[in-house]
Amino acid sequence: MTKSKSPVSRRTFGTLSSVAALTGLAGCSDASEDAVTSAATDSPREHLIDAIYQTCFVVTDMEASIKEWTEKLKIGPFLVFESFVMNDKDGAPLPFDIKIGLAYSGDSFIELIQPNDDRPSIYSDVANNGGGFHHIAKLTNDLDASIAEAEAAGYPLAVLGHFEPGNRLAYVDARATYGGYMEYVEYNEFIGGLLHYMRDAAENWDGVTPTMPFPE
Repeated sequence: MTKSKSPVSRRTFGTLSSVAALTGLAGCSDASEDAVTSAATDSPREHLIDAIYQTCFVVTDMEASIKEWTEKLKIGPFLVFESFVMNDKDGAPLPFDIKIGLAYSGDSFIELIQPNDDRPSIYSDVANNGGGFHHIAKLTNDLDASIAEAEAAGYPLAVLGHFEPGNRLAYVDARATYGGYMEYVEYNEFIGGLLHYMRDAAENWDGVTPTMPFPE
């Protein structure tokens, strides 16, 4: 799998110890949690609960993909995390590492995911076929209830990821219905604040700069 050699971010998720984000988001080791959390008070995103708020595509070259999205589709800027590692319920890392790019376009929230290695994962099939649609996502106030409801509807749990401090997301397999997974992200004020930060960056974008800085 061809990987981009030029970094498009200055942050990594690592063990996700200080920042939570959605998207397919979890954490950033040196972003300011206070700055992001305070934004949630100004513009909470709770109206997005139980609604489809995100569409995700797997890519094989994050930098090249962001260039396409910003220059040709006029969507940006992207917040890019170089490394995203999820943990299981016991705190052990799940067997994959991904790069994530996130951007708003109006009310639409776009996530790009690039596997950082060739280990099998829920992203492998799409990546090995050159990339494409992977999942849609919902925010939820009760992750366990959302998983139970999905499983009762015939969508088995594929991945349950835990993030410090106290952030979780899950993927259920809905490929038989619409060709992709469904992701559920457990909502909290910090996630709301980070969404607000990215939405504000999109609304004030210069139309040229491909990535946004992390909140200081």
